[in-house]
Amino acid sequence: MQAIDKLKTDLDDWEKSSGHNPGHNDFDRLRTIFGRNIPKIPEDTMAALFSSFLSRFGSGAATRKALDWLSAIGSLLLCDFDNSQLDKEDWVEIRDLITTDSGEIDMDILSYVLGKALEHGAI
Repeated sequence: MQAIDKLKTDLDDWEKSSGHNPGHNDFDRLRTIFGRNIPKIPEDTMAALFSSFLSRFGSGAATRKALDWLSAIGSLLLCDFDNSQLDKEDWVEIRDLITTDSGEIDMDILSYVLGKALEHGAI
């Protein structure tokens, strides 16, 4: 099983087990799941990603849409982008989130994500 497939399976399992109204502990568990699947991400970057995820989740976006966004971010961080539909604002945000900790993030991941951001007009 590819790393991105494992992440997607884990996200689907989280969605099923957390129900329609996940609580604080459910989101902590989701962050742990995400971090376990993508271990090379600095804590500040992880916090920023989850802040963005929670704002999407809490702004009325469907649970699935927010999880799809998180899955797309995961695929980027795994250097195996799944060609998810992200708009230019998403790419700009991803670029900003990743470059915030550019001194701490793995250079291969940074190069990969910035290359994809460039391909999608965010640089």
